[in-house]
Amino acid sequence: MTDVEVDNKNSNEAKKEKALLREFAHEIRTPLNALLGFSAMMKKDALPKSLSQEQVYDYADVINSSTRRLLMICERVLDEAITGRVTIQKEDVDFSAFCPEILRTFEVDAKDNGITLNYTIAQDFPTLHTDPVVLYEVLSNLLSNAIKFTPKGGMVTVKGERDYKNNGLIMIVQDTGAGIPTTILMSLMKGGSVTTSYEHSRRKGWGQGIQLVSEKVALLGGKFEIENAMSGGTVACIRLPCA
Repeated sequence: MTDVEVDNKNSNEAKKEKALLREFAHEIRTPLNALLGFSAMMKKDALPKSLSQEQVYDYADVINSSTRRLLMICERVLDEAITGRVTIQKEDVDFSAFCPEILRTFEVDAKDNGITLNYTIAQDFPTLHTDPVVLYEVLSNLLSNAIKFTPKGGMVTVKGERDYKNNGLIMIVQDTGAGIPTTILMSLMKGGSVTTSYEHSRRKGWGQGIQLVSEKVALLGGKFEIENAMSGGTVACIRLPCA
C-alpha cells in the first residue's frame, strides 16, 4: 500500500469516527434532557408542597425509562464503533404503549414551550416487528425538531395508520409550525444542510437530524418522507412494511 493510499485510508477512518461521534452526541440529547427535566421537576415540586405518590412514581418512571434508553443507545453506538456497522435487532413492539412512552420524555420541553402533545393510533394498527432502539432514535429526532420549530400555543401530533394499498403502515409526526421552505426541504432530503444565515439560525440541527432519520428508517427496511402540510406546519412520514 502506497503512502497516498495509507493517507486516504486514515482520512476515511477519521471521517467515520467523527460522523459516529456527531451521531452519538445528537442521539443522547433526548434522554439526557428528559433526565434533567424530570429530576428538576421533582426538585422544584417537592418544596414547599409535597409530591403525591402518583407524581413520584410518574416522574421516577420517566427517569427510569430515559436512563434505559440512554444505556441502549450507548451500547448500540459502542457496538457500531467496534464492528463498523449498525446491528438491527428486531422484536415485537406495541406502538400503542411505545408512543405515549416516548411522548412523555418530551413532556417538559413541550410544557416549557407552551406546546400540546397528542397522539392517535388506528385500532387496526398492527404490532410492529422492528428495532425499538432505532425507532426511538428516529421518532426522538422528529419530535425534537417539531417541538423546536412550533410556536407557543401550537400542537405536535404522532399518528399510527395502516397503509392497505402498500400492505404497510405509516407513522406520522405532524406539527403546526411555519413549515420548511421548499429549497431547504429539498436540500435536507438530499442529505444537505441549511446554508442561508437566516434559515441556519432558525433551523440549526435540521440537516444532521433529517439525514440520520432517513438513514435509520432505511435500516429498518422502510422509507422516510417529509413535506409541508397544506394547512401549515410539517408532516414527517415513516413508512414500514407489515411484518
